[in-house]
Amino acid sequence: MNQEGLKLEQLPLQKELIHSACTAFYPDENIIAAVLLGSLAAGTGDRVSDADIIVFTQKDCHNSVRSCFSDFESEKDIFYCLDGFHNENAYFKKHIFNDLTSAEIHCLDLSEPFYISKPFNVLFDKKGIVESRLTDEKSPKHDDFPVYTNGDKGLIWELFDCIKWLSRDNHELAKSYLKKLSEKL
Repeated sequence: MNQEGLKLEQLPLQKELIHSACTAFYPDENIIAAVLLGSLAAGTGDRVSDADIIVFTQKDCHNSVRSCFSDFESEKDIFYCLDGFHNENAYFKKHIFNDLTSAEIHCLDLSEPFYISKPFNVLFDKKGIVESRLTDEKSPKHDDFPVYTNGDKGLIWELFDCIKWLSRDNHELAKSYLKKLSEKL
């Protein structure tokens, strides 16, 4: 597992979340790779940045990662948790913890056509598959995120995102997102 290049010394809580995720998922033989995306990977994260992690799996392991998530969640004070399937090849879980750190971990079967944009950091890659997933396409922007994708069950996560943007004085992004959200409600 490679976490030396993360540059997260100023964010020890997020650094520990990432380490905890790697420790929980790495031992499973059907989990092949994990990649950190977003602001933490870019080195621009702040105290409320979430750990965005993509985990690549094989042999339908994405359907049976509950024990890995249990290990990840162990001894953490969880305020909120959202989970579900993006589709038959992709399972996710999003956590908000009582210390206001957060993580979203997406477990994708190798058959899922997902490509990795910069910025990213490879956390581990047991079979060298990450390079074949790289693209020069720009990563999605928060402005383009679809809203209300998990219905009422996902509202807390969406509102938490807005709170994070407001804490960074990004009022326009928060207002724009809330307008799109209110149209869906």
